[in-house]
Amino acid sequence: MRILNLPVDDSVADGYNNASQKEKKKINSVINVLLARFLSDKRNSSLLNAMDELSIQSSKNDLTMERLTELMEWDEDTVKNLFGEDYRSANA
Repeated sequence: MRILNLPVDDSVADGYNNASQKEKKKINSVINVLLARFLSDKRNSSLLNAMDELSIQSSKNDLTMERLTELMEWDEDTVKNLFGEDYRSANA
């Protein structure tokens, strides 16, 4: 495990410094979980945004689901999973 220095309010720093070792351990665990969740959500959000943008650009460029499947060598179910069930081909 590594040490991470974070700026906090004076009252938070004082409260942490005055906490027992047991309380500090609990605080550290909670902060670790919160940061991990935040960073995971942020990465997932970025991925979903990128996928949405790809879907929009594909649609604007008349790339049908069939053509994307051919280009990416993915089956139609994989493309639907990536771009959503509502992603329709231009021929539909």
